[in-house]
Amino acid sequence: MSRVASTPLWRILSAGIVAFAVLVLIYLVLPTLVIVPLSFSSDTFLRFPPSGFSLRWYESFADSTDYQLAILNSLKIGVPAALLATVLGVMAALAVVRGSMPFRRTLAALMIAPLVLPQIVLAIGLFPLLAKVGLVGSYPGIVAAHAVVTIPLVFITVSAALRSYAPTFELAAMTLGANPWRTFRHVTLPMIRPGVIVGFIFALTFSFDELILAMFLTSPTTRTVPRLLWEQLNFQMTPIIAAATVVILTVTIGLLCLAVLAGASARRRMAGTARE
Repeated sequence: MSRVASTPLWRILSAGIVAFAVLVLIYLVLPTLVIVPLSFSSDTFLRFPPSGFSLRWYESFADSTDYQLAILNSLKIGVPAALLATVLGVMAALAVVRGSMPFRRTLAALMIAPLVLPQIVLAIGLFPLLAKVGLVGSYPGIVAAHAVVTIPLVFITVSAALRSYAPTFELAAMTLGANPWRTFRHVTLPMIRPGVIVGFIFALTFSFDELILAMFLTSPTTRTVPRLLWEQLNFQMTPIIAAATVVILTVTIGLLCLAVLAGASARRRMAGTARE
């Protein structure tokens, strides 16, 4: 293998693969990066490239009552939805991975289904259900809907964490007299904690950026930031939209970086445990 890697043809092929990967990355990231200079535009409407630079739109964003309420709504919906999804996702992962129930593969596929199905299908299905119980436009209804679509994220991360170690640790704890709750608290939870944290962060990020369910289920008093951005894109094209988008993008990247750090910390801890 080392001889093949040292040949000129292999080096040219490797350089070509790297160049192609860089081009794909630029293609994916460039539309997002265009938003940044637009947010500092001095123009009255969105125009690229901007004719001048100014912080006026960030000031307008900070002073906007609509955006303040939308951010508050996004947090009031996203945090409880992520917490609910984390609890239910952990329970589902324990039942599927550690349980002895039949058709576990089918159940796992059903758990992931809300993540695979188009959001518009889920929104159309959830709307009449929530309307029947009078929860359309209410915080509990939107939290429940967001929990439905974010549970698979927690289920996937926690399931992976559970499969990363053998169940013999839990069996040893129960053999020594620990009940199921003590076993989960002192053995299982410390093992899967990184997966739980990453799942919570993913769920919070997904809920904070979700648009389709917000368009169907929120009201003017409970609208989130993505819905407000959508409304403003339809009625006005001022750079305040770009400024708000940059703020949301920064928050999202920050949350994803926390998830990456949590995963890296878990891998280092598992590597240290393996060496011991």
